[in-house]
Amino acid sequence: MDRRIISFVSAIFLTFLTTCLYAQAETAQGVVTQSVENMFSKPSTKLDVVSQALLGTTVKILKTEKDEQGKDWYYIETPDTYQGWIDSRAIRLYKPGEKPYAASGQVIEITSLMAFVYATPDVTEQKPLKMAPISTVLEIGQPEERWVAVTLPCGHKGFIQVGDGEIKQAPFKRSRLSPEQMVALAIRFLGIPYLWGGTSPLGVDCSGFAQLIYRLSGVEILRDAGIQYTSSGLLEIPKGQEKAGDLIFFGGKSISHVGMMISDHEFIHATTHEKPVVQISGLRDAYWQRIYQGCRRAPQ
Repeated sequence: MDRRIISFVSAIFLTFLTTCLYAQAETAQGVVTQSVENMFSKPSTKLDVVSQALLGTTVKILKTEKDEQGKDWYYIETPDTYQGWIDSRAIRLYKPGEKPYAASGQVIEITSLMAFVYATPDVTEQKPLKMAPISTVLEIGQPEERWVAVTLPCGHKGFIQVGDGEIKQAPFKRSRLSPEQMVALAIRFLGIPYLWGGTSPLGVDCSGFAQLIYRLSGVEILRDAGIQYTSSGLLEIPKGQEKAGDLIFFGGKSISHVGMMISDHEFIHATTHEKPVVQISGLRDAYWQRIYQGCRRAPQ
């Protein structure tokens, strides 16, 4: 065969292959359809939870695998670049060319700690269809006085009370809160149970709590206390100059815990120390001073 023909055919094949791979990459995304879904270190519910993905979150599908029972798992990456294994049934894959969920149009951002979506605009007729935790963003129709129609990530229709959130036009950027507003927000979580890997009001761990409060305050930081201490773009603050809104870090040989200052001497955090809940502790207490590592502040 003529070399020019071979080159031409090869070029066509490479173009076709590149197009297929690109299309595959484009569709390797999905949206979380469950209220709160665990992400595991490996494709098994018998292993440790590394984080959680919340309702309506668009995630990347990095790879798939079946477990011993033949159940499909996705290895996903959340928008904060955190990775873990998730039950495939909790994800609806996007069709080729489909826009990410709640990425445009009118949406409601949940501001209640937890909000319920109902089948009808009534809290008594039927049990809720779904629970939407704080920070969830849902697609909506035209709001009425009390209720607004919702389209859930799975495609089901429902209704949510307008008072459970703020109606916005997507895409949007959260407003930067003042330290006083951050403290007021964080205090709403007092008593929420500690949950390793947790990121919602159903249960949070220390870094999940810090990340959530900062996100709702208009500051995006990464997951895990050690990463937040070294790699989230926060400013180092000398010991003794801590103030409300700063993140405070603790540990031994490495960073293992984080909380947020609510004054110059108290901080709020999700901890298992003494009582496994979100609580307020004194920074000057001997226990915390002994493992104090440093303070970080979000740039203005």
